[in-house]
Amino acid sequence: MERLALDRWSSPWLRQQHVVRYRWAAARFAEGAHVLDAACGSGYGSSLLLHAGARHVTSLDLSPRAFDEARRVTNDLSLVRADVTRLPLTSGKYNLFTCFETVEHVEADDALVREAKRVLEPSGRFLCSTPNRNLLSPGNRLSDRPENPYHIREYAIGEFRELLKRHFSSVELWGQTWFSDAHRRRLARAGERSNRLAIRLHQLRNICGLPWERESRHEPRDLDKPIGVPEVVIAVCKG
Repeated sequence: MERLALDRWSSPWLRQQHVVRYRWAAARFAEGAHVLDAACGSGYGSSLLLHAGARHVTSLDLSPRAFDEARRVTNDLSLVRADVTRLPLTSGKYNLFTCFETVEHVEADDALVREAKRVLEPSGRFLCSTPNRNLLSPGNRLSDRPENPYHIREYAIGEFRELLKRHFSSVELWGQTWFSDAHRRRLARAGERSNRLAIRLHQLRNICGLPWERESRHEPRDLDKPIGVPEVVIAVCKG
């Protein structure tokens, strides 16, 4: 299973993308909230939410190893081992449910979103993120198995919105780590020949950008005010 830990090496852009996403969520939504952080991994994100003023954070994961890592981060979290598609939790209990880079990993994606709706109070928010297939796997369809062995499927933006709208009346989309539309078109042309070639070209683009790698590059922006094409889509769902 993919799992980011701040004490292990990972690509600089991936690390900063994850940390910025949690900081953004924490600053906007965490204060005073009862939070469920699903697929918490090593717990760094749960800790950021807690330190931003959350009233309580429940950190959920399937992996015992993830909990061992989370305990090294902080002892202030409530750890629950469970499947995110079958939550052993009371309905209407949480104000905020964060579920970042998880939906692409589960077979029952609809069940994940349905459970999120169930455990949130009526005014609660579900924050969910996923990679944009048009940059990460150009040439693939939703039904195609991604090259990433940990992913079950990868979504285009419209497909991701459609999944969430089946359960939430309001779905606000944000983009993270933007690239030019010209880059997307190049990847699409490459993907017509070989999905693997397109993936490698996008990876090369990230590597070439290392000298300019900054956290500010990964700040989420409103998808209704596009500046190109986002590598990651973040949804803020409610209702």
